[in-house]
Amino acid sequence: MREDLFPDRLSKRLGALSIISRSRRLGHHKGTHRSSKTGTSLDFSDFREYHPGDDLRHIDWNVFARTDKPFIKQFLDEQEMRVHILLDSTKSMGTDGKWDFARQLAIGLGHIALKSGDTVSFSTWSTSRNYFFRKKGALHRASFSKYVSQLQEPVAEGEFADQVVKHVPKAMTVLFIITDGLEQLDKWERLFRRLPGVCKDIRILTVHSPVEELPAYEGDVRFVDVENGSVIEVSMNQRIVKEYKEKKMKHEAELTALARKYGIQILRTEVSEGVMDSFTKKMRHAGWLR
Repeated sequence: MREDLFPDRLSKRLGALSIISRSRRLGHHKGTHRSSKTGTSLDFSDFREYHPGDDLRHIDWNVFARTDKPFIKQFLDEQEMRVHILLDSTKSMGTDGKWDFARQLAIGLGHIALKSGDTVSFSTWSTSRNYFFRKKGALHRASFSKYVSQLQEPVAEGEFADQVVKHVPKAMTVLFIITDGLEQLDKWERLFRRLPGVCKDIRILTVHSPVEELPAYEGDVRFVDVENGSVIEVSMNQRIVKEYKEKKMKHEAELTALARKYGIQILRTEVSEGVMDSFTKKMRHAGWLR
């Protein structure tokens, strides 16, 4: 358990960041995000002709004086977003600092959305239970941090991509998926075909560790797959390392291409760069935050 996983100083550094979404699927409650509807905010949108039953307080009397016709002021409606954060809890996420980093990403996204008055939900799972959190409003940032920080080390079995859809609530504005993306591409493609029917604004954060980027092993090494327990023995040399890096780069490039094919946004994050870099630089540059 890491209750100091996302201390106040990190939360404060998020400043006034907010999540940007072009999705028209917004919540039914008031919030801080502009919808395409007109409503009762203070920001003027347009005029339309008066119809019997309209609120007389919204008639623009200056326009009436010029045109001798009553026109109603319309205002932009401001609504909440429904943000869901899904965390990969398969065993490979527990290596090389990825689990702490991924949970920091989840907490930071939750803080940004809660601070904006949005409804935040979060889910993950283990071999014995499912985890689900849902709250709305800035007052719940501490409870969300505690909930995610207290999650045990990832031990979920099975393929992550096969189980995603059943852990995502309906009617989400934005869906964030935090994963290392190491599963086979055919698994991801099956998932990517289904996801746009669940949510129209899907964003995947892939988490990468220094050891995965550049293995520092030498000599004869015995590797054990943490997901399925399979074993492979390798004599590490420059050629093997080069082949590994090429395969990893190829996998990431093909995963990115697949995501874009289905209208899904994907962003690469690295444990070594620190979590704040992901928020203040990468997500802002990608247009996910402002």
